[in-house]
Amino acid sequence: MKKIALMALFGLITLTFSGCGAIDRGMANITGDGSETCHDGVVYLQFTSGVSVKYNKDGSIATCK
Repeated sequence: MKKIALMALFGLITLTFSGCGAIDRGMANITGDGSETCHDGVVYLQFTSGVSVKYNKDGSIATCK
């Protein structure tokens, strides 16, 4: 019985962290702010409705390392 509960917990944790952007979308929904993510040198903003590239004030795309 203990082994089944442990496997179920592991499965739940795996599904939670495997959702593509699910945690970031959830946090954006709770806080109302978009979270920033760096991917391939470009900063992306995650909102509840999707993802957008972050732009600098001069209109260029925000970069990161």
